[in-house]
Amino acid sequence: MIRFIIVDDKLEYQNRIKRIIRQTVFSKEKRIEIKCFRKYCPELQKIIADNSQRKVYLLDIDLETNISGINIALKIREHDWDSEIIFLTCYQNYFEKVYRNICKVFDFIEKHKEMEARLTKDIKKIISQKYDISMFKYTNRQVDLQLYLKDILYIYRDTVERKLVIITSNNSFKVNKNLKEIIKELDKRFIRTHRSCVVNKEHIRLFKWNEGSFVLDNKKIVPLLSKKYKEQILKELSK
Repeated sequence: MIRFIIVDDKLEYQNRIKRIIRQTVFSKEKRIEIKCFRKYCPELQKIIADNSQRKVYLLDIDLETNISGINIALKIREHDWDSEIIFLTCYQNYFEKVYRNICKVFDFIEKHKEMEARLTKDIKKIISQKYDISMFKYTNRQVDLQLYLKDILYIYRDTVERKLVIITSNNSFKVNKNLKEIIKELDKRFIRTHRSCVVNKEHIRLFKWNEGSFVLDNKKIVPLLSKKYKEQILKELSK
């Protein structure tokens, strides 16, 4: 499922953009959802904060409100670095401002200059890409956790608190699960290195078998490597 989020205060342009999306995606046999907004609102913010789906934002810059398309893009990048952002505007002089302020902009299209052809080309390119949006989700009374599997470095059991600790590049999270349970919710990129640890093999840089540790791509050394799992690890890495 790909969600297209259109933010434009002119219904004429909303309808044109929707027509372009549907005509382009129809032949690709992709499931899509299109949501339209005339301005920033709580419903749009809820969509921005939800990282569980792949999204393409098509933003007009001038929205005749105090929150412009550029402001909305900044809010998107506070939560989401993976979804695509395309700016659609009537004014070329916004080009430099957009690229100075917003990280990772897919395109900047002037509405009066071949908008249909350029937007069609962009959409075809976007839907042909393969996105890794597999997630681990965990909810209880205190926590509503959603993490991309690609961002998880490793998971280990804290023997003091008897909880699992999920380590990402920028943070750590504790969940009330056991290792056997959580392994069922992960995918093939995760391998067991110790009775108390699983690691994302895509983030491993080096195994130090004699020292009982592995080194991650951020150069962190983790002392949770057992020779008991060596044969299985080498088998998994050879695939």
